[in-house]
Amino acid sequence: MFNVSIIVPVYKSEQYLASCLSSLAKQTLEHVEVIVVIDASPDNCAAIAGEFCIQYPERFRKIVLEKNVGVSMARNIAMQSAQGEYIGFVDSDDYAEPNMFELMFCKALTTNADVVSCQMRSFETHASSVEYHNIPTKEYYDDTFVTNKLFRRVYLLSKQINFYSNVIFEDEPFAYTARFATENVAEVNQVLYNYRMSPEGLCRGDNHGRFNLYDKQLMLARFLADMERRGAIEDYAVELLQCLANHALSALYYHISAVDLLGFFSFIDHLVGKYRLIERCTVVPQDYKVSRYLKFRGSATQIVLLSYWVKARQLKQQLSAGLLSPSLSSEGAK
Repeated sequence: MFNVSIIVPVYKSEQYLASCLSSLAKQTLEHVEVIVVIDASPDNCAAIAGEFCIQYPERFRKIVLEKNVGVSMARNIAMQSAQGEYIGFVDSDDYAEPNMFELMFCKALTTNADVVSCQMRSFETHASSVEYHNIPTKEYYDDTFVTNKLFRRVYLLSKQINFYSNVIFEDEPFAYTARFATENVAEVNQVLYNYRMSPEGLCRGDNHGRFNLYDKQLMLARFLADMERRGAIEDYAVELLQCLANHALSALYYHISAVDLLGFFSFIDHLVGKYRLIERCTVVPQDYKVSRYLKFRGSATQIVLLSYWVKARQLKQQLSAGLLSPSLSSEGAK
């Protein structure tokens, strides 16, 4: 039996795939299996993965899908065949530090944790340098990645936790659900995962802002309905309110029309009201995100003016730093 199964969904990432898989070949944890899911990728990814399977047959195996099913379903398919005590996820254009899974697995054993997380950083490659920035993961609404975590496999099975199909923002509901369903959570306070900032990603750029909001609405509506079905709304009203407030404020940075922005705030208000999140909070959280959201949500004029202000401040910061692409989304998702 393997200690950890690492699942790597692959689609059109041949430029970075070898670097990603090399980082997994170098993992210091001995009993690891790496499941590479070739999601009908039309490039050379299958051949690259095949070379690692030949060179490291005891560690690597690949699943080749004839039809493209997307990241969520590719991960779900691999989870069904995973044999590890714990499951981890790595994106095919990112890379892990050599001791990432050893440190996290040891933490899981010593704490009997169902979910273990670590710190992570983003990186962007330039002509002659690589720029790194630590990613905040302190708050629930910041730490919505699955790639910086280990999940006990039998725990995921017992709680029926899977990735939503046909959803772009697939990590967030999975990460929230996994942490809400257990109290056995631990953390390795080291930066062990490296997340590539890709300008070609699904969620970046001016043209994607409006569609990102539509996709987020689909994801959030499904997520809240799932939380209600699981009976988790009452216990996690504070965290869910923080989650929705964070999404509302994040939309201020999108390059979208005032109509779309106000429509998204209205949608967030609808979810907050439908699930009575404010009434269910014993004490309404007074952190920055929630207080800003509650202050501005009732005034369309203030919301629009606030969006102009945050974009102007963001542009000023980017220009002063000498960045050439001030229009990239503030969220930095792929």
